Formats: sequence, structure tokens, C-alpha cells
Amino acid sequence: MLEFGEQYGLWPNSALIYWRWNVQKAFSASLLPLCFLCVLGLFGCSSNGQSLNTNLPGEQPGAQPATQPTEHANGIVQDWSMHHLIYPQIGEINSLIALQDDPRAILSWQEAVRQRFNRARAPRHFFGQQIHRDWSISLGTGGMAPAMFPAKFTFDTSAAPTCTAVSPAVPDFIVYTVNAVGSSSQPNIVAFDNLYSGTAGSTGICNRTPVFGVDDGISATTIWSYNIKAAGGQVATSPAPSLDGTKVAFVETGAGTTAHFHVLAWKSGDGVAANLQTVTSPKSITSGFDASAPTAGSGNVTDLPLGSTSDTLSSPFIDYADDSAYIGNDTGQLFRINFVFCTTSACTGAGSPQPTLDNTWGSSGALTTGCPGKLTGPVVDRHSGNVFVGCSDGKLYGFSTSTGTAITGSPLTVGNGGADGGIVDPPMIDTVRGFAYVVSGASGVSGPQVLVQASTSNLSSNSTATLAAGGSFNVHAPAFNDAYFSSGTSSQWLLFDVTGDSVANHLTEYGITFNGSHVMTSGPPANSHQFPAAAFEVSPITTFLTTGGEDRLFESALSAFIDNTISLNISGGAFPTVPESFTTEGSGTTGIVVDNASVSAQADSLYFGVLASNTAVKLTQSAFQ
Repeated sequence: MLEFGEQYGLWPNSALIYWRWNVQKAFSASLLPLCFLCVLGLFGCSSNGQSLNTNLPGEQPGAQPATQPTEHANGIVQDWSMHHLIYPQIGEINSLIALQDDPRAILSWQEAVRQRFNRARAPRHFFGQQIHRDWSISLGTGGMAPAMFPAKFTFDTSAAPTCTAVSPAVPDFIVYTVNAVGSSSQPNIVAFDNLYSGTAGSTGICNRTPVFGVDDGISATTIWSYNIKAAGGQVATSPAPSLDGTKVAFVETGAGTTAHFHVLAWKSGDGVAANLQTVTSPKSITSGFDASAPTAGSGNVTDLPLGSTSDTLSSPFIDYADDSAYIGNDTGQLFRINFVFCTTSACTGAGSPQPTLDNTWGSSGALTTGCPGKLTGPVVDRHSGNVFVGCSDGKLYGFSTSTGTAITGSPLTVGNGGADGGIVDPPMIDTVRGFAYVVSGASGVSGPQVLVQASTSNLSSNSTATLAAGGSFNVHAPAFNDAYFSSGTSSQWLLFDVTGDSVANHLTEYGITFNGSHVMTSGPPANSHQFPAAAFEVSPITTFLTTGGEDRLFESALSAFIDNTISLNISGGAFPTVPESFTTEGSGTTGIVVDNASVSAQADSLYFGVLASNTAVKLTQSAFQ
């Protein structure tokens, strides 16, 4: 391990940077691991800047940070996109430097530093206990669509939990979209605060004195509820908050209707009923959409039609650095939108217009991808300068964001395009190491369910892991263990996924391995374990490192059988075969977002929608109560 001394420099955004490099020639002469990218101060930065913290000048190498990461105007966003863009802390230096202006990269590295700080100060926790449900709130007659994610916003970048509005008036909150046609009694997008509440007898830090018929005192409370309808009135995909939490972007759609892109500048109290655990008195907005960028806290919303067809699968991807968005639709068009949250001088200098289609992208803002059906959520890799999107035809498409032209090897055939051979989840991009990952229920070659790793610069350079031999289920996104992000020991790197095999009638968990150059091992994975619970579709995998230092994996079978949602301990590169925690959640869960950055009570929390019961739920591991 070679330690470079205290080095200072200025980045293009005028931030004063303190570098602490840990250099280890573990993989090749060209690979240099960077343990943490550290931002000590942001002098004259744009509003998208975030800060990181490791050892301060004068501290001994390896010493624990003297102070927590500092707070800035922006908070912490945890939405669907954070599961599909990953930023390891070890990689080629040039790759890491190239991401210095990517807000998601800074958020990810900031989270790593914050976790390191908190783990050093938190008492050692151990799992193996049942998951504890803190609260469950009905979303009405509809709920989130399968495989979609709610979006969590944390106000304080030090991750100190906030219950209700502070100054500025943005509390910690969670946003749920609702896959049901909105009405005067049915919202299609809602949000809750007082998140860190808990059921009777728990130590929820947001618990309040109950008020009969108004507030039960031990659940989250509705902060706003809307029925926003320009066409179809349902929201089938995931929401995307702004970095400061004051606005939320989402797509409204409906069968046989045109998809509409909205930006909501939510107003606290809009659509809130007398009973704060009720969402079914939404504020309806069906006309009078804002013709300019909506002002934070106004309760106004913009409206932008997207082509002439619906969007039931593609969540909006926000490129925060450029204030742009990419969205697909159900007939293979990929849209690019400018001025999403109006955070750049290009927008404010033009009179703060509402979001508009980028006429330099494709034809009047719509790029014809070649996909004949539904597109997944697109994912932009700012390092390669490419955008990637899956299609129901079983192919992965990649395009240059600067020219809109297909990259080498695009499209890449992954599935067979049949009923369960399409790509239904967005690709996952390791933007530091230059790999895209994508899964499909049935291969276009021999029929098994597959997971493919491809170069982000050339999709024809790829490796394929063959999963279950047969299947009649969609396969959802995988997830890495923590060692892949933080360890230089390649034998500990694992990529997890779970598939349902309708031929053998069981679920199979896989742990895919890598060589020292991060190339995925092809063929059947060496690590696999069958769960004889029958075969079902399984939600996207979620992994996270707890404040107690344990690496956890969560998955949910999309069926109403008992204990359909489980947790596994994957610490230290382990491939477990016995679940440690169980809970029964309706007919399974949507995608799961986590909140585990603080040593406070309820720090290790999970948020998701429950299928069939149409509820918004928060869980906490009982060990942390």
C-alpha cells in the first residue's frame, strides 16, 4: 500500500479538494484504486455540489475522520437510478477523476464516507432477528407497479433524521407513485414525512402524542397527495426527485394514451385529509399546468406530452449535471428533455422555461431506437458518454449522448423477445470500471435465463452467465455485495440475482464471480442455491451495508406465500444459503430503497410498496430498535 501525502488542488468547479490516495497495484499497472474521493469545501460551486470527508490534514493515515461530512443545500436522493448506476471506491484514477462533476458519483462516495464514519462510532450490531414493521399506509385502490421504486429524500447530508419540515422547509420524506387512474378520491403520487415513527412499544424518534381521528402518533404522516391528470391519469413508473428535494419528476400514462412528463413543485399540506394517515383526499390538477419552471413550494406542475403512445415501463432518468432527462415509451422512442428542474444558468438565463424536448436529439427530441416495443428506464453513463436502455425484444441498446448514434455492438441480443424473454429492468452500469449488466428471462440463443456483462464502449465485448435452465418469469436487476465496491480481494466480489425456474419448480439464488480485472465469469455460476418454495418472479435485489458493518441482501418473491420477503447476510464475500430474517408482505414487494446512514434509532430502514394490499411500508431490523 503506497500512501500519497497531503495534496491539494482545484477542480474545474472551483472546489478545494483534499486528496488521500491509497494506491495498490493489485490488478494491473494501469489500475489504481482510490479508496475515497474527498471534498472538504465547496467554494463557489454550483447547486449540484456535494461534499465528502476522510482524514483531515495532519491526521495519521487511516485515522478516523475528525468531523462528519458537512451539510450543504442539497440532501441525499435514493431513487431507482441509484440501484442502476454504481460507483466503486476502487478503480482506475482517470475513471474516478472523470466523474468529479457527476452528482450521483459524489452522492455515492459521500455515502461511503458517511458509513465509514458511523460504523466507527456505532456499537456493533448483529442481525438474525425478525424484521420489524414500523408502519403501513394504504395508497387507495391502487399501489406501486411491480419492480418500481419509491424515492427517498434525506434533508441532512450528515443523515441526522428529520421528522417534519425544517428550514428550508424540506423534511425527510418518501415519494410513492400509484399505478391507478387518479380521481378525487385516488391519488397517483403521494409523499410521507415523520418517517422514523414506529409501532407501539418501539423507540421511533418521530413518535407523537396520538390524536383520535387525526394522527395515530406511531406512523408516517401524509405531507402531500395529488391526482395529476393530463391524459391517462396513472403513474406506472418510478419518481425522480430533484437534488434539493423541492421538486419531483414523473411520467403519467394510461392504456391507449400519450405519456406525459410532469415536474411537480409540491406544496406541504396539499391534498392532506384530516386523518394524517389517509391519502385519499388528493388535490386534483387536471388543467392550468405551469408554462414555466414551477417555483418550489408553489404546488404547481408542468406538463409535456411524449410522442403519441404510453409509457408503462420506463422511469425518467435525470442527468442532474445537465438538468436533462431521458425517458422511453412503449413503442421504442427515447426522449431527451431539457430544463427539468431549472438548476442551470442555461435555464434561468432563458427565463426559467418549463421542461421542453431537446430538438437536437433524434427527431424533435425523440430518438427512434429500433426497439419495436417497450423500453426500460434508460441509464446515462457520464464516463463513456453513452446512454443504455433495454427493450421488450430482448435486446440492449446503447447510444452516444452527444450524437444519438448507436455505439459499437448495439443492439446486443440478450433475451429471445418472447413473453418472458424481454428486458424488463433498466441496465445496471459500473461507470468506474466500464461495464453494463443486463438480465433477461430467456436467452435468444439456447433458452436459459441469462445475465450479461458488456463493455460500455463496445457491447460486442461481453460475458454471459447462464442462470436457470428454464423459466416463465421475468428476471429483475441483480445487485453487488459491498466487497465489490470496497475490497481489493477479487475472490470476495459477488453479483447476486435470484430466478424462478418453472421447469424444476424452485427459486435459485446465484452469486456470480469475477476475475482480477472485474470480468464476470461466464457459464453457470459456481455459487448457486435452490429454495424449494416453488417458482415465482422475484423483485429486484437490494443490498446495503448496515451501520453495524453487516452486508445485507433483500429479495421478495412476488407471491402471497408466507415469508415471501427475506434477508440474507452476505458479509465478507459470503454466499449464504440460509435466510436470517423473514417477513410476509402481501403478494411481494416493489423495489426497495434503504435509509441506513445514521447511528440514530431506525437508521437501517427499508421502504417499498406492497403488491395486492396497495400499501406503503417501512421496515426496520428489530436489532436496531
